[in-house]
Amino acid sequence: MDPVLECLIVLHDLDSIIDAVSNPKYWENLGLEKDEKRVHDLSQKRDEIAKRVPKPVLRQYERLRKRYHRGIAPVVGNTCMNCFSELPTAMVSKSEKNKTVERCPSCGIFIYWG
Repeated sequence: MDPVLECLIVLHDLDSIIDAVSNPKYWENLGLEKDEKRVHDLSQKRDEIAKRVPKPVLRQYERLRKRYHRGIAPVVGNTCMNCFSELPTAMVSKSEKNKTVERCPSCGIFIYWG
């Protein structure tokens, strides 16, 4: 798998976790007090991963994240799981999937084959 693509997937996962644990209701539902250190540690790890992504790709990921609340989406059954459009045959028939960073031609989100 392309290393930048791997970083984007990890960033998405970290962003989802950080969003969840930053919400006070998350901790309230668990019956715990908010653990600021854990939130801070996750944010630091996110920053470390983000440094591995080329700046133009990271900027685009952040824009997509603001628009769709995610910057990358899996492809399942030849369908983008962000916009649910079927991908073109030329993309689907590639033998070396996940070897390059690709985007959905319909919604523009970064995609990966799961």
